[in-house]
Amino acid sequence: MSFWVRIEIGSQGRAPIDEREGATGFAGRSARVWSGVPLISLGRRGCVAGYLFRRDHPCGRILVLDEDAIAKAIATRGASLLTDYWGGYVALVESENGDVHVMRDPSGLLPCYVRHEQDITRLASDMTELAKPGGATVNFNVLAKWFASIDALGRQTGIAGIEELLPGECLTVTETGTRTSLAWSPWDHFPRRYRSSFADNVGALRAAVKMSVGAWTTCFDSILLGVSGGVDSSIVAAAAMPRTPGLRLLTFVEAGTEGDERRYAEALAFKLGASLATANFELATVDIIKPTLPHFPVPLALPIFQAIETTHRDEERCKPISAFFTGNGGDNVFCNMHSAAPLADRLIAHGPTPGAWRTARDLTDLTGSSIAEVARRGWHRLRDRREPHLIRFDLMGLTSRAAIAAIAEDDRHPWLAAPPGALPGQKAYVAMQARGQKSVELYPRQRRAPQIAPLLSQPIAELCLSIPTWHSVQGGRDRAVARAAFAVDLPPLIADRRTKGSPQGFLRRIFDAQLPAALDLLRGGRLVDAGIVDPLFIDRAGEGVWRDDGRDLRILTFCAAETWVRWWEGGGASPDGTAAE
Repeated sequence: MSFWVRIEIGSQGRAPIDEREGATGFAGRSARVWSGVPLISLGRRGCVAGYLFRRDHPCGRILVLDEDAIAKAIATRGASLLTDYWGGYVALVESENGDVHVMRDPSGLLPCYVRHEQDITRLASDMTELAKPGGATVNFNVLAKWFASIDALGRQTGIAGIEELLPGECLTVTETGTRTSLAWSPWDHFPRRYRSSFADNVGALRAAVKMSVGAWTTCFDSILLGVSGGVDSSIVAAAAMPRTPGLRLLTFVEAGTEGDERRYAEALAFKLGASLATANFELATVDIIKPTLPHFPVPLALPIFQAIETTHRDEERCKPISAFFTGNGGDNVFCNMHSAAPLADRLIAHGPTPGAWRTARDLTDLTGSSIAEVARRGWHRLRDRREPHLIRFDLMGLTSRAAIAAIAEDDRHPWLAAPPGALPGQKAYVAMQARGQKSVELYPRQRRAPQIAPLLSQPIAELCLSIPTWHSVQGGRDRAVARAAFAVDLPPLIADRRTKGSPQGFLRRIFDAQLPAALDLLRGGRLVDAGIVDPLFIDRAGEGVWRDDGRDLRILTFCAAETWVRWWEGGGASPDGTAAE
């Protein structure tokens, strides 16, 4: 499912009709909307594309807004939707003078990309609606940022001329130009003083997650949820089950490694009474020279997703899938923080109280560091509390030219601009939330079911922002509030789990089996031609002494980017000449 918005401000007044795009869902004075997702009318002044839910209890999906709600949305240019509702949507409101305001909800669960062309502004949920593969111009500086740090990414995508309308932003189009502003900011949801207890936060989070996940399940007939055996996907499963007795669970297996999480997934399925399918990662399903989900705004998808997609297609043949649910974003929203920032936050908020000592002990249990080391790092955080969020760059394999582009501050996520007085942990936590929203896409929505990451929902995010960071490490456990909120619903094997599974074993197997093809792909490839990847790094990649320091993953990341670039520049064909989806 996709949506399409075209906006034109000029002497002609109304945006011209393109018959190829079919019937419009909304046609106003300055804008037209074509949509494959549900449209909620705002009368003659706009519409909401996507999914909208009521804030008040009982929470339910909104298909039609009453006259008062429409008038309020128009008067506030969509801002009332942020306070009275939540969901995964993009709202468009026209002013009386013909200005157009387009707002993306804070969850980011409906992607939104923007392209300005002379006096026309186009928006779409799929980048291929704005730039057709073949002849597209790649912005290699953005790719350098992606390689160096996901925190370095801002509005720009890897295709020149296309930007992302970030979650919570509003784009205003007028006769004289365009401007982008924040309609919603995480900084508005931190309390002035933390007053709620750990127990209060546990109860509130449980209610918010059950409400939000439950509401999303009502939108789809057949849901497949990927479970890793970890806390986040297990919480989604537990919250979804009461309204979704037919929920199907799927876990991927890399036998003999930390990627084999069957015992955790099986314990979850037994506890919830849900059906569970297991799928082995198959090397034969991966071809490193083929593009993997190239419609992404930057090459986020590693070759492992080819194996995942093969299994998803097998599952679709068994039973249609109307949505892929995921626990993605849980680490970010539930504040999975393994630093001394929570200690610094508590010291700043309450001073050197016994509570601060307890937080220091919690951090020693969580990280394995000594109390002296935790205190030292906490002091550094306290001392540097006025500094902006520190982006940690990984420049491995990049040229000096790429390194300069990567660390340039020309395009930063606006949430990283912390207000005066922000606590160190708050800065890190906001960066984590922004990072989590980079994983909302999966398959092109015109042809496949959408991916839903319900833990990114606005009510959950806003509540978690109100919880002090030191509560997230209470008892020496990460995501402590979320764990406590769903302890009764999860098997102890998961609720008390301290390890994390990883597909690293399968990635290593891909690297070992396809290294020659990977090196052939990269040598003389577009990343090298553009001066982004250091050819000496590629030449040395096969040396055994390099294999256990993360450089195998780096090579696979470069390969994913190389095929992504060729797909966009070469007309959507795979390097072997076959058509790519």
